[in-house]
Amino acid sequence: MTEVSLLTSPLAAPQASATAQAAPLRVLFWHWGRGGAGSKFTFELVRAVASSGAAQPFVSAVKNCELAGLIQGLPLAAPVCEIETFSGAKDTLAGKLAAARGLAGLLRIGRQFEAFIKDNQIDVVVCTMLSIWDIAVLSALRRLRTPFVLVLHDANPHPGDSYPFRRLAMRREIAAANGVVVLTDHIRQQAIQCHGLANDRIWTIPHGSFDFGVSGLRSLPQDRPPRLLFFGRILAYKGLSLLLDAYRLLREDGLRVELDIMGSGDISPYAAKLARLDGVRLTNRWMDDAEIGPALANTDIMVLPYIEASQSGVAAAAASCGMPTVATPVGGLAEQVRHEETGLIAAQTTASGLAHAIRRLLEDPALYERCSAGALAHAREDLGWDSIASRMVEAARDVVLRHTSLKETA
Repeated sequence: MTEVSLLTSPLAAPQASATAQAAPLRVLFWHWGRGGAGSKFTFELVRAVASSGAAQPFVSAVKNCELAGLIQGLPLAAPVCEIETFSGAKDTLAGKLAAARGLAGLLRIGRQFEAFIKDNQIDVVVCTMLSIWDIAVLSALRRLRTPFVLVLHDANPHPGDSYPFRRLAMRREIAAANGVVVLTDHIRQQAIQCHGLANDRIWTIPHGSFDFGVSGLRSLPQDRPPRLLFFGRILAYKGLSLLLDAYRLLREDGLRVELDIMGSGDISPYAAKLARLDGVRLTNRWMDDAEIGPALANTDIMVLPYIEASQSGVAAAAASCGMPTVATPVGGLAEQVRHEETGLIAAQTTASGLAHAIRRLLEDPALYERCSAGALAHAREDLGWDSIASRMVEAARDVVLRHTSLKETA
């Protein structure tokens, strides 16, 4: 029997009713990242599924990492299969070596995952975000003939965030999935073109909005300069250099504006530009949830200057706190940021195009307030986790029904 953490919860007991009903779908939500947006995404899904009773959720997470801790904090928790990958920070040499050694444990991880599925009579597994460790269980899923749904955040690795083993794991996992959930129609089209997926195997469900305790209609500040915010990991494809050039243009034109940059990553490629700019505050490290709320509350315009994109959890977070967003016209960002309703999409992916869009919000208080109200409405009506979880369960149920039908006709 697999060792299972039965976290104190009514969900650890079978659900029943006085009338004869079909047993709820038993869904294993699985994410083996160590922290960050993937853990929060999975946690919000599980929490919403648990509270709604739409299905009976189970979770597989990395031992002693963020997702396992979040699930333990739920008043309605779920049975958890905790696996061990490696110890250490993966952005250090020691962490990379530990991760390489950890790959020797793939067979052990696969056996543990397979036993958990059997012991808990799982109907369908949902991988909420790709990980290289997932490759350990693909053969087990084939043996068990357990339906498998993959949430595909990116159809291809981002530039600068790819390596051969990751690309191999991604291709194999996409090919193994019985159904794929994407977060934008842009990724749907890429999945069809790049991976040959059939259109009827794909469901588009938007990225939900993370709640950091900040909400309410916003106006441009009168007692200080408006502040732009670049938030998240600093990687080449996220276009920080483009934003720094746009910010310089705004300042040279005499606009009273400041810039906050918050996130971990290599800042050295931008050091020379930063040294020539005034009014920039840099927080170059990982930020925990307790710091994110104040960061959102004390800034005014979220800027996504990406030069390549699939979608962004940052855009959803900005919407939930009523912050208008300015984004470049790449990837799925135009689906997430509704032009002149929740923010602005720049006309071109250039510094001048980005600066022009930011200037429009800074110089038009009525437009700014309209976008703030639109962002709040969008988060409430379209990006709530209850709705997203319901749609995710329905997609999983559809995959199970199709899979069962295929087995019966085989």
